[in-house]
Amino acid sequence: MSTRKTLKKLISEHKTAVILAIMIITGGSIGVYFTVDYLNAQNPERITLATTTSTYDSGLLDYLLPKFTEQTGIQIKVLSVGTGTAIQYGKDGNADVILVHSRSREDDFINASLGIDGIPYGIHRACVMFNDFIIVGHESNPANVQPGDNITIVMIKLRDAMDTGNMTFYSRGDNSGTHSKEKALWAEIGVDPTTKWANQPNRYTETGQGMAATLLMTYEDLDTAHEGYTIVDRGTWLSFYEDYTSLNILAESIVGEDLLLNPYGVIPVNPVLHPHVKYLSACRFVGFLTSPYGQSLIDEYRKSSQILFHASFGLCNYNYSCTTNDDEIAIWSHFQAEYEGLTV
Repeated sequence: MSTRKTLKKLISEHKTAVILAIMIITGGSIGVYFTVDYLNAQNPERITLATTTSTYDSGLLDYLLPKFTEQTGIQIKVLSVGTGTAIQYGKDGNADVILVHSRSREDDFINASLGIDGIPYGIHRACVMFNDFIIVGHESNPANVQPGDNITIVMIKLRDAMDTGNMTFYSRGDNSGTHSKEKALWAEIGVDPTTKWANQPNRYTETGQGMAATLLMTYEDLDTAHEGYTIVDRGTWLSFYEDYTSLNILAESIVGEDLLLNPYGVIPVNPVLHPHVKYLSACRFVGFLTSPYGQSLIDEYRKSSQILFHASFGLCNYNYSCTTNDDEIAIWSHFQAEYEGLTV
């Protein structure tokens, strides 16, 4: 039996959450903005999700979204791009909700001081899941990266091998979450690769492409003089590794290290800035992802019997890269109620 609900009933059931959300997006003063058509909302049956290539290429969305639509009747149009572009879509009001993996930019997205006239671009980020980043390369491993090397040692070895011309690092170069992580790892050892290896594509190549294309270029670089390496999130890697048989995981997180953790956050676009966004439907989607049902679906998703993502709503404080707070848990608990009793 369908459990789809009318807008009136949904608003009634989520009254506390809706009022809290209004107060958050208006800085505590609801009177001025109450006429904003953020309930828009009318609970439309189609919303736009701007998200990263990793959630799409991994097959996760193909697994999750039909289950959300079956429960709610809401269709989701997916814009699969890099995190930087997905966030810009949200800023421009070209998406109703974003699902990305670049914590510092997510925090900026919900920071009122970085919005427009003190109004943030998005409201109430929710931590959804995490995986980790890995370094992959060819079996010959000219940089001599060894199991147990921490990421600082790995980056130093990559730098030295690139300096001697023994390898090429393939960077996405697209302002994605993966590209941001790569730049942060180089910064940890004091390197700006675009300056250090400027105009030296045999050492450092910015592909300007998504993860699948960048993996392919790394795979095809079999020149023994400068075999390819790249960084990729584990979820995407597990979706493609059987196609790139000469590539191997050469570096990954070691115990006690959090620099390679890769948390994902979901954020509704602020209807005060963009009254046309489908705010209530976006909230229902966040409620789905963060509900026990949605979290179980994420944990159960497999490729070749391997886990691609780990659900983490309400548990992000256990992952050093992804803090959470009580408000985050409280507001979304109201929207999770729609999915009570559902099992994987």
